[in-house]
Amino acid sequence: MKPVLHITWEYPPFVVGALSQELRGIISPLAKDVPLVLVVRAGQDGNSEQDGIRVYLVAQSIANSPHVLAFCHTMNIDLLRGACRAIYDSRGASVVHCHDWISALAGIYLKSNFGLPFVVSVYSTERSRNPAMNSLLSMGIFDIERHCFGYADSLVVPDSSLRADLTSGYGVDPSKIFEGELIDLYRKLGGPV
Repeated sequence: MKPVLHITWEYPPFVVGALSQELRGIISPLAKDVPLVLVVRAGQDGNSEQDGIRVYLVAQSIANSPHVLAFCHTMNIDLLRGACRAIYDSRGASVVHCHDWISALAGIYLKSNFGLPFVVSVYSTERSRNPAMNSLLSMGIFDIERHCFGYADSLVVPDSSLRADLTSGYGVDPSKIFEGELIDLYRKLGGPV
């Protein structure tokens, strides 16, 4: 059975903000019912087992960058490298599930190359974090989000306000937006359930 491949830029013990703990609360229980593989950035390449999940640790090619968007693009290439290793070791994947815009570019590459269903979990958007969109950085993040959201087969949201933001602010087709149990979404996409 081919696993669902989760890609994120933070998962415990690699904590930047609240996302890592939120993901642990989502992914760890899901691993009891669905075969999962997790790819996350780290200090060095490696593999581990955590919360019943095979974890692929991916070293960052650059530890810091003068521009956050350049840093994110480079990190996505690193995450893509780890994801390809995970797909090879697992003899495939059934779904690619990226968490937040920061790791979603890697998902686009994987969808394009392997033809896998592509899911993005959206926890907030640049429009909700910075409604004025008054900087080139905000506009750049918005553009990446819009590209990733448009390319995804399904977007997972925690509430109706994000659903409304995606449809009105990003032009996302409401039929692509999913609120509910991930296991149901994986069934719909033909995953290992």
